[in-house]
Amino acid sequence: MDGFVHVLQKYPEVAIFLSLVFGFWIGKYKVGKFGLGATVGTLAVALIIGQAHIQIPPLLRTFAFALFMFATGYRVGPQFFSGLRRGGMQMVILAVVFCVVALGVVLLMAKLLGLDKGLAAGVLAGSLTQSSIIGTATDTIHQLPFSLAEKEKLASHVPLGDAVTYLFGAGGVALLLSQIAPKFLRGNLRQECAQKEKEMGGTAGEKPPPAVFDSYAAVDVEAIRITSERFCEQTVHFIESIIGERIYVQRIRRGNQLITPGPDETLHQGDIVVLSGRREALMKVRGDIGEEVVDRDAMDVPFETVPVVITKKEAIGKELGQLAEEAPERAKGVHLRKIVRQGQELPRLPSTRLERGDVLELAGRREDINRVASRIGFADRPSEKSDIIFIGAAIVVGTLVGMLAIRVGNIPVGLGTSGGVLVAGLVFGWLHSLYPSLGRIPGPAVWLMETIGLNVFIAVVGIGAGPHALEAMKHFGLQLFLAGVAVSVVPHVALLLVGRYILKMNLGVLLGASAGAGTATPSLQAVLEEAQSPVPVLGFTVPYAISNVLLTACGPLVVAVV
Repeated sequence: MDGFVHVLQKYPEVAIFLSLVFGFWIGKYKVGKFGLGATVGTLAVALIIGQAHIQIPPLLRTFAFALFMFATGYRVGPQFFSGLRRGGMQMVILAVVFCVVALGVVLLMAKLLGLDKGLAAGVLAGSLTQSSIIGTATDTIHQLPFSLAEKEKLASHVPLGDAVTYLFGAGGVALLLSQIAPKFLRGNLRQECAQKEKEMGGTAGEKPPPAVFDSYAAVDVEAIRITSERFCEQTVHFIESIIGERIYVQRIRRGNQLITPGPDETLHQGDIVVLSGRREALMKVRGDIGEEVVDRDAMDVPFETVPVVITKKEAIGKELGQLAEEAPERAKGVHLRKIVRQGQELPRLPSTRLERGDVLELAGRREDINRVASRIGFADRPSEKSDIIFIGAAIVVGTLVGMLAIRVGNIPVGLGTSGGVLVAGLVFGWLHSLYPSLGRIPGPAVWLMETIGLNVFIAVVGIGAGPHALEAMKHFGLQLFLAGVAVSVVPHVALLLVGRYILKMNLGVLLGASAGAGTATPSLQAVLEEAQSPVPVLGFTVPYAISNVLLTACGPLVVAVV
């Protein structure tokens, strides 16, 4: 055992990667619907490994957390600024109410239960499942005019408070929002979500909603030989307008010739037309046109599925149905598979409003997708390259911004390195949404920076905190749990009351907003499962983006005030 400890002390990188390996392994397992997740799993393992008194250079912690904060800001930046600008004032209000109440509750709990600066910041981080607070609070602690030993002790208490309170912050809040809140607010979640879908142009689950870019439907291709006299000697435009249902003529087989037709191409008896559209619609019209045939070459239409990011003014703030109606010819041949905002799938209904940074997953021929993309944004086709110059410049700018601080008494309060990098990520992510060729970073690369950055940071912090963990748990374990319950529950209750009785919000949207304000993605999933509707996602994204910034900034405030 002593030999293994010696290896960990001599090669701290082994300790870090062991924390990641076992942390992610533990994080995979769930009891019912809930589990620790990779981050808390990594922290728990790191606290245990940290008993070996391993020294890790602070620069690694700073570097890893800077990557995480930049990636987070880059991802939420477009939605953050669009929420501030366009029709998101209710959501902004709810996010601000949540963060202010959360800050007030954690300060009250710290005073009542005797928690120090590090423990109070950790309670805020774990109770609200916002791990970025660990970084900003730790940065601020290291700037305090205290002895090195005292700063080390307070910094070690931050991840401890997070670890003790995280489980209830994730599982307890999910139970609160999905099961208790609907009864507490005297609402029927499924009925109100169904009503919201109806208001947005859906049909409340009775039958598939109206076709808008072929939403809610699988796209199919069929070859049909024209035998009906009605369609002989008529143009492609005629057959598409008569059939409707967003069915398009993709190809024509005429003898040995394959034709990619324009709208004025004339169809003849015996031509084989290749139609694309919803399976149900194709089945309904095929008999009116002629007979179905198998023509592998003709049906081999080069379809691709491409994410198209909303960046153009012509599309931002418009409803999906409105966008399709304004220029139906431009949408010809393109089929919508899903709409994603902040990683969450939105309901695909005529009244779904599009915002900057939304991603439409479109299927169709390359030229058709390019035509639509040029009108609404840009086609984000897979790329293996990230703009490293853009990333490095953003982190440098953020670090310089984070150096600015004001003094509260003898304590400097500012964004710190991590907070400054978050702000830079927000701005640079927003700039990328304005100018897509600037600072392109593939989605998987953003995910990797967030995941590796956060969890390496957590591993380093946990290993450093290990020697102080047992003593702190012995003295503060119960107080931490009680404080965590209060900080987890009270802000959500305050938000729900304001949203329901002052802002008169739909219950599904409100519960999604509460999950977003608490940056609680597991809670959103629990609400979606209970609602059996995607409506809660409509409330999630703007509060999530706002709270990511405000809660991160609360870390230094807690350290300054407690």
